Amino acid sequence: MELRQEHDMTLSLKELVEEIITNLDKYNLDDCLEDIGRNLNAFLGAELTCFFLLEPNSGELSVAKVIGPEVQIDQGTRIRVGEGIVGWVADKKEAVTFCNIREDPDCFAKIGDRKGISMPEVGENTRSLVCMPLIAFEKLIGVIEIQNLSDQGCTPESLAKLQPLVNIAALAIPRRVTDESFAKLAEICVRFLEEKDPYTHGHSIRVMRYSMLLADKINLPAKEKGELRICGLLHDIGKVIVKDSLLRKKGRLTVSEYETVKMHPRIGSNITGKISKSFARKILSHHERYDGKGYPEGLKGKNIPLVSRLIAVADAFDAMTSARPYREKWPVEKAVEEIKRNSGTQFDPVLVENFVELFEQGLLDVVKV
Repeated sequence: MELRQEHDMTLSLKELVEEIITNLDKYNLDDCLEDIGRNLNAFLGAELTCFFLLEPNSGELSVAKVIGPEVQIDQGTRIRVGEGIVGWVADKKEAVTFCNIREDPDCFAKIGDRKGISMPEVGENTRSLVCMPLIAFEKLIGVIEIQNLSDQGCTPESLAKLQPLVNIAALAIPRRVTDESFAKLAEICVRFLEEKDPYTHGHSIRVMRYSMLLADKINLPAKEKGELRICGLLHDIGKVIVKDSLLRKKGRLTVSEYETVKMHPRIGSNITGKISKSFARKILSHHERYDGKGYPEGLKGKNIPLVSRLIAVADAFDAMTSARPYREKWPVEKAVEEIKRNSGTQFDPVLVENFVELFEQGLLDVVKV
């Protein structure tokens, strides 16, 4: 979706709101917040927009997205509800506006029962500030903070027009594509797609579970685990376009047939690109090889996304230990030996080492569908 670089301040927000609603299903949370933030900056003549999201478990607000040419907010910032301006807005669920901070240094003391918020809290270059709560379905989702608005942008009339955009942002945030509901939806979809084929039935779910075991073994960060779960489930989604007769062929594929099957990562990438660009990149790369001889782009080593390298090990292991039209399934021990034999060529050697340890600890046996 093309971003508007300039806005006529006398123009209604109706067109801009409709544009974002129309495209809400076409991009992920990060892209959505980026788009809304850029539009807010343009509409208000602001230098920076920051989205803080409420973490349900800790009760803290963390930075989800900062949009601006000169980012002055640390991406690792965490704020407790009730602390500072952002925390006050989250606690009271009320918006605050400071249009002339330098001319009125005591303005922070004016927000309700809050006792004097210090100037350094907003940064020495902050001239004006708007903070608004993000509320969806009567629940606090987070806070949006906009800094250094133009004189024309920091008026009651302009700020009143912000509410539709803020409402959209609040509704977009619970749609995070790595949440539990989306993962369960993805699992239902792949179960349905694989149900018709006895050879691939349960493959994607097992790949997801093997790769998650390996992710736990290497202490993969939680955010990447969320992506791995979805990408593991959807890694073969591109095969819905490939003819069943090719996927079930008992004999050796011809060169032409093999090239057709090799298209499935790119097809899957195109499909998942409508959900998340990050997912699309990782699904595209799940058949790359560590030595650079894979497909479709011939990526090598650490240039292959880690999530893709994890899936590659799990995918190969499940393929070998499952029956196929052209061969019987392999014993687990033989499959593990094949994984070891291809360490450093087909697979990331560090991941192979950890995968072998999972096998030796008997943890691969727990994967069921």
